[in-house]
Amino acid sequence: MLNRILPLCLLLSACGTEPVRKTHSDAQPSDSAPTQISAVGKAQAYYQKGDLKGALETLDSVSLSTIDVKDRSEYWNLKGLIELSAKHPDLAAQNFHHAIEENQTPEYRGYYQYNLATAFFNASKNQESFDILGAIDLGSIDPNQQRKVLALKNKASLAMAIAKKKGTVTTTISGSPDATTAGVGPVMITSPAITFQGPTNRKKIGLLIPLTGKYEAFGKKVQHAVELAFQHSNDSQAKEYELVAEDGGETAESQMKALQKLVETDQVVAIIGPVISKGIDALATKSAFYQVPLISLAQVQGPLASHLFFCSVSTKDQVSQTVHYAMTNKGYTKFAIVAPSNKPGEEMAQTFKDEVTSKNGEIVHLEYYDPNITDFRAPVDKVLSLAHPEKRVAEQKELAEKRKELNITRKTTRTAQYFNLPPIVDFDAVFVADEAKTAGQIIPTFTYRDAKNLKYIGITSWNSSQLVQRAQDQVEDAIFPVAFNTIEATNDTKAFYDLYTSTYNTTPGELDALAFDAASLILKGLKNAPSSRDELRVILESTSGVQGATGEFSILDHHCSRKLALVKVVKGKFEMIKDGLN
Repeated sequence: MLNRILPLCLLLSACGTEPVRKTHSDAQPSDSAPTQISAVGKAQAYYQKGDLKGALETLDSVSLSTIDVKDRSEYWNLKGLIELSAKHPDLAAQNFHHAIEENQTPEYRGYYQYNLATAFFNASKNQESFDILGAIDLGSIDPNQQRKVLALKNKASLAMAIAKKKGTVTTTISGSPDATTAGVGPVMITSPAITFQGPTNRKKIGLLIPLTGKYEAFGKKVQHAVELAFQHSNDSQAKEYELVAEDGGETAESQMKALQKLVETDQVVAIIGPVISKGIDALATKSAFYQVPLISLAQVQGPLASHLFFCSVSTKDQVSQTVHYAMTNKGYTKFAIVAPSNKPGEEMAQTFKDEVTSKNGEIVHLEYYDPNITDFRAPVDKVLSLAHPEKRVAEQKELAEKRKELNITRKTTRTAQYFNLPPIVDFDAVFVADEAKTAGQIIPTFTYRDAKNLKYIGITSWNSSQLVQRAQDQVEDAIFPVAFNTIEATNDTKAFYDLYTSTYNTTPGELDALAFDAASLILKGLKNAPSSRDELRVILESTSGVQGATGEFSILDHHCSRKLALVKVVKGKFEMIKDGLN
């Protein structure tokens, strides 16, 4: 029998009864695997481990005639998912076509069609994707998948519109063939034999945090904030729960080991973490195998998956409101972007670019820099068209003639203007996709290169005194969003701020607030007395009205949905923006 359908290309199934306990290794593919696990089930287990080759070889070793007719659609669907993961969208599409043709279960048709549309979208066949999505009977699929169908349909439509405007062949909006990067992905039908079936202690909550290494300070902050939430909760049962912290270290491997220990040894019902994004895709897959909810605080939000929830501030939330205000209220239409060449920076820059482009704005410059540099003249010079003076021959000639006319023979502070090319500012504002400390170094570099009085746009981590301390009056009129709003704090935010300050004798920041939110989310979910990890996951998916340190928030598509405030810098102070935020 096929198990129920769950989101994204992970192994996401649940057992409705309390089965006989099996160890982790019992559920892995091996020559001695239980006979009731079919070849498709074994292939799914390989796929769940990320072993695409093993999964495909297992499927290819099976004669299709030996597979029950009613299960063949699952065979083709899994084969399509494997090809999609291997970045072969055209082959994936062929397999999803077979899944639709072989399908004996009418209620699964819409899900297979969505998978096919995803493959087309990844292959830059946006018209085909749009057409397939339009043929899906939305009434036959669950509300979560309905939203995904509509979201992908909008993306395909927008991609076609952008391509038509540019007169080019259509491409994915994100510029990447990876569907998860664009926020879409296929669903998967799986067999229950490959899920972990060990015991659960419903009074234990795990913390997957770095307690050693260069991220130790972040892990401690999360631990303190979570402990505060459980110790001072209004829920009388909160003190009955035990928090178990495991060191996730600073590598993907150490994070995976911590996850395994929290589930298999500590038997936790849910996990707050990870804090860093290394290996988050593998953690998402493994959390589905364990059926344990993960409440991630990582800056990069990673794949949309059944048991992974994101309590950090989403890139989309940060960018959308800021771009709307910049373009609608400030009248900016052309932008420059500078961002670190790491996953958070690239994700932030790409999201900003997509948002601006969708509103018919223009990205004039996009420059990435090494996250480890401290001298930002190179990326700034590229933005200001100073990096290649040899391309500005006419202006060079004019300067030479002016020097000759004024009899200037050497360059000094007073005569530098007759030697240096002026910066070209062909944009309205600069989006700096980095934290306050780094932005406070980048912004003065623009001024140093004679690009004065520029307008800047930032991200939530600009909500720090370091921004003004470093950039001073050069950051005047800058705008950025805030999640942890202490300028005009709600009662919940103020209560958390005062409690944290009095307990730890230091003021909390955004990460502390987000960790407190994650704990508040878990506590609200546990109020419903879930009987299993997966039941808790189902509860969390529809949780709303959580009172946290950042104010009230709800879960929408596995993300903590918050209304962010918008701030501007006025005479070195942060002030709320209240106009034009509808």
